[in-house]
Amino acid sequence: MICEMCGQEAPRLWKITIEGTNLSVCQKCEKFGRNKNIPKGKEMSASSDTISERLQRREKRLRTKDVFEERQDELALDYPKRISRARVSMGMSQDDLAKKINEKKSVVAKLENGDMVPDEKLVKKLEKALEISLKEKLGPVAPPKRSEAGKGMTLGDFIKVERK
Repeated sequence: MICEMCGQEAPRLWKITIEGTNLSVCQKCEKFGRNKNIPKGKEMSASSDTISERLQRREKRLRTKDVFEERQDELALDYPKRISRARVSMGMSQDDLAKKINEKKSVVAKLENGDMVPDEKLVKKLEKALEISLKEKLGPVAPPKRSEAGKGMTLGDFIKVERK
């Protein structure tokens, strides 16, 4: 006898229902459907706790996230000063700090000059080595004030707001 699902030869076939279709399948494929010999009410079902957990996770996953609601820590604007002050206060040279965080001296120099913005991994290394915090929480962002009613915000308006 041949399984109607996988096509393999099987000594015995089971009658199951898969998506409303009745099939004769082998023992391996039996798990993919509901056995026709078991009444609907008697088959195994997921507990109500499991169902409610899944529904809660689904609801949480589908909920839109407000990016302004949860303010994340951002890299401080004065990170170059913080790095150099902490390094000097610990009595280290740029070369010592570079060796401690396993980076090149040029990387440390660029960070202290503000020529390079560190990635998350480098920020964590620096915070741990220098025992400082390079991140800070930002306050709520206020919408820019419009000078004229009905006029949309331009790129120039945005630059003016950022400089203030």
